[in-house]
Amino acid sequence: MGLLVRLVVAMIALYLLSSALGVLQTWLTSTVGNRVTGDLRVKLFEHLQAMELGFFTRTKTGVIQSRLHNDVGAVSGVLTNTVTSILGNVVTVISALVAMILIDWRLTPIALVLMPILVFIQRRVGQVRARIATQTQESLSELTSITQETLSVSGILLSKAFNRQRTESARYQKENSNQIALQVRRAMSGQGFFAVVQVITASIPAVIYLVAGYLVTGGADTITAGTIVAFTTVQARLLQPLMGLMRVALDLQTSGATFARIFEYLDMTPAISDAPDAISVEQGPGPPGRIAFRDVCCRYPDAAPDTRPTLTFVAEPGQNVAFVGPSGAGKSTVLYLAPRL
Repeated sequence: MGLLVRLVVAMIALYLLSSALGVLQTWLTSTVGNRVTGDLRVKLFEHLQAMELGFFTRTKTGVIQSRLHNDVGAVSGVLTNTVTSILGNVVTVISALVAMILIDWRLTPIALVLMPILVFIQRRVGQVRARIATQTQESLSELTSITQETLSVSGILLSKAFNRQRTESARYQKENSNQIALQVRRAMSGQGFFAVVQVITASIPAVIYLVAGYLVTGGADTITAGTIVAFTTVQARLLQPLMGLMRVALDLQTSGATFARIFEYLDMTPAISDAPDAISVEQGPGPPGRIAFRDVCCRYPDAAPDTRPTLTFVAEPGQNVAFVGPSGAGKSTVLYLAPRL
């Protein structure tokens, strides 16, 4: 009875400690994960601020908004739960394996014989989910873009002026149906794999009973019923952490596609940057407000390779300067070049 009382007290104390650690873990992971996500969102926003005007003229605003909010938000769960999930599950798996070896090392290979096959299948499933995740984020980006284009003030004016409400609704509905289908595919991908894992893991104790029964009836080795029950109990503890590790591995493979979309923007180099010997505006020659172009050339990407017009002029402070020319001559370009747009 003394031993029983001590064991009961120890069990209750462990449950209390586990609950307290669970609360602390939730606070810590939530804080760290959301701060990392927030820092990533701010860094992406600041980097987009440094991009040249041409990037924004050739990129839909809705696509940029989707990268900034949807893609960054999609990795929040991975950043929040991955580390603690891996740490806790790895500790549980190692502890269970050590206990199984100590109880009866001969039965341990039976519980692990199918693990390499499951890991191989899990990698293939992860690749499929990564492709679906990429398609899902692209569809979500298109959905956001349609919303921004159609429901903005200018979009509504165009839609009503040309009686395109039904057309725009049909376009939105089509992309929304595509998004639903992709979300269902993403949710269902890997479910068959996890069902097989559960069946296999649940069937392993039956095989262990069979092998242990053979050892008992053979009489060659001594193995007790208590040993068999203890081994299968510890083996059952492998199911949840193994499933957790496989889910984390799938989530990491899936989120890799989302991270790729984020870093595709972060890796872009702005086309306009300061020269090494650049000076501040206050240090410029002449009075403040003077604009001087000296053999300035500009060519748009879609222009002919030999098209390199140059421009030289000086606009003094308070002076009215007019640029006259046909459409496409470069009047607006001059006004874009002056503030380095």
